[in-house]
Amino acid sequence: MGVVQGLTEFLPVSSSGHLALSRQFLGAGSATDVGFEVAVHAGTLLSVLIFFRKKIISIFQEAISGISDGRRLIWYIFIGSIPAGVFGLLIKDRIEIFINSTTLVGLALCFTAAILFIGEKYGREIVSAGTMGSKRSILIGFAQAVAIFPGVSRSGATIAVSMLTGVNKATAVEYVFLLSLPAVGGATLLTAMDWVSGSVVVGAEHLAGGITAAVSGYLAIALILKIVASGKLYYFAIYCLILGVTVIVL
Repeated sequence: MGVVQGLTEFLPVSSSGHLALSRQFLGAGSATDVGFEVAVHAGTLLSVLIFFRKKIISIFQEAISGISDGRRLIWYIFIGSIPAGVFGLLIKDRIEIFINSTTLVGLALCFTAAILFIGEKYGREIVSAGTMGSKRSILIGFAQAVAIFPGVSRSGATIAVSMLTGVNKATAVEYVFLLSLPAVGGATLLTAMDWVSGSVVVGAEHLAGGITAAVSGYLAIALILKIVASGKLYYFAIYCLILGVTVIVL
């Protein structure tokens, strides 16, 4: 389950959808296992921090030094995180309905396939992430908010919308992964609150899930950077479409 989370968190195929399907078809734990959610989210958060450590340090150094590029990017990450934060708080108590419905997950995977096809076909390269402006970052933020639904890929939706709004691929992918830090960090914090309150016991199986999520997540980031650069997002669109239709039929 840790490998599933790590790989699918960053590949544009929906980690939440794959975890939900894994639980349903493999009997791999409960959707309400908060300890596991804390562990795997923390693992994927760690993989982003390690992979982009130089970029993150550079951004903060630029911001502290008064360089506009660093300050702008931090601002874009901040405002891009607002839609997902607000939407997540509004529906967090109802999301289990979607997690436990394989039909809804299948439909969401088909939606992911569609947006990946559209992004690859109609995407433009006009600006870099550092100069994309607040409107684009908010639109990308709304794409991340929609990805709260299991089956809608966060990385897929945000990369596709980035390309559709004219952000070039290379910097769009970097921005999307940096944008994931508040989102994944926030999800980890929310679930960790139950753990801290003493209502959740975290054991060796949670630690194993977290470690494997971190390692596989790191590898997935390296893979998706190469795939987006080569313009082959439609491979994942085909995969999501086949999986989505199969799930609905079954």
